[in-house]
Amino acid sequence: MRLPLLSTLGALAAALLATALLRPAPDAEAPAPGAGRPGAPAPLRLPAWVGAATAEPMPARPTATGAPTAAPGTAPIVELCGLGRVPVAGAAPDDAPLDIADLPGPIGEQALNQARDDLMARMRQGDARQRAIALLLSRPPDEPAGAAQAWAAELLGLARQSGQPELLHWAEPACMLQAAPGACRIDLIRTRLRLEPDNAAHWAALADEDPAAGDEAWAGLQRASRWHERPQALLLATQAALPADLPGYLRLALAREMQLRTQQLPSAGEGFVLERCQQAEPGRAAACARLADVMGQQGDNLRTLTEAASVAQAAGLPEARVHALRQEFHALLQADPLNPREADAGHPLLGCDRLQAWQQHLGDTARLGELGALRLRHAAP
Repeated sequence: MRLPLLSTLGALAAALLATALLRPAPDAEAPAPGAGRPGAPAPLRLPAWVGAATAEPMPARPTATGAPTAAPGTAPIVELCGLGRVPVAGAAPDDAPLDIADLPGPIGEQALNQARDDLMARMRQGDARQRAIALLLSRPPDEPAGAAQAWAAELLGLARQSGQPELLHWAEPACMLQAAPGACRIDLIRTRLRLEPDNAAHWAALADEDPAAGDEAWAGLQRASRWHERPQALLLATQAALPADLPGYLRLALAREMQLRTQQLPSAGEGFVLERCQQAEPGRAAACARLADVMGQQGDNLRTLTEAASVAQAAGLPEARVHALRQEFHALLQADPLNPREADAGHPLLGCDRLQAWQQHLGDTARLGELGALRLRHAAP
C-alpha cells in the first residue's frame, strides 16, 4: 500500500536532517495550505521539529533576480515547488539549472520513484485508455516470452477497442511479438484511417509500412486536410492521473520523463512523401507545396515543421520558405517552458514560477495541440 506522500516526505526530511544534507533557510517556513503562486499545488508543510532541531540557521542574501541564495561557502538554496526553498549540499549553483538528479536521494530520485510508482498504480486501475498507457509505459522484458506476449495481446486489444488513433499508433511496437508483425501494423494503420481519413499522418504511415499501397496513400495525402500525431497526448493523460497534492517539483520531473518517452514513440515518418516529392512528375511540385502547407500550418507536432521544410526543399520551393520553416522550429523549441534555457536561470527548473508557466502551456496544448500552444507562447510579449 502506498504511504501518503506528505508523511513519506516528512520522514525523508528527518533522514536528511540526520545527515546534515537538508537545512531550512531562516525565511523558508512553509506557507499555509493553499498559499503560494496561482496555479501551483498546495505546498507541503515540513514538520515543525525540522526548524527547531536545526543549529545555526543559514544566512541568505538576495540575488539580482530577488531570489534567495546561500552565503559564500554554504550550500546553494534551491526552490522545490510544493516543498519550499531548501539548501542542498552538492547542488548546482543558484545560477545554473537544477534537475531532480541534483537533489539528495530522499527528496530526489527516491521521491520521484514513489511518485512514478503511484502514477502507474492509478493508471492500472483506471479506464481502458489509462490501462493501455500503463501497459505502454511498463513493457516487460522479452524473456520469458510468455509475459511479453501477454503484454502485447492486452495492449493491442485495448488499443483496438478504444477507437482512439493515438492508442492504435502507440500500440505498434506490440506487433513485433505477433506472428505477422507487418500485417499487424498495417491493420492498426488502416483502423486509424477509418477513424480519420482526413489525417495525412496516417496516409504517410500506410505508405511507409506497405509500399504496395503507395498510389492509394498518395491519393489520400492529396485529400487530407491536417497532419495530426498528438505528441502531447501521453503527457496530458499522465498529468491528469496524478494526485492533486503531489508536490509541483515532482510533477515537473515526471513531465520531463513523459516528454522523453513521447520522443521514443513510433513516428509517422516522411520518407514516402520525400520520395514522391523528389520525383519530377507533372503537377508534383504543386501537390508537394500543398502538403508542406498542411504539415506546417495544420500540424500539431513541433517536429513536423522540420519534415515540412524537407518536403518543401525536395519540391524545389524557394529557399526562403524552407529557411522560414526551420527558423520557426528553432524559435518554438526555445519557447517550451520545460526547456532548460540559460535565459531562465533566475526561474528554477523545479520552482513554482516554472510550474505556473508550464501548467498554463499544458492547458493551451490540450486546446491547440503542441504546435499551436508553442506558437501562442512564442507570440506572447
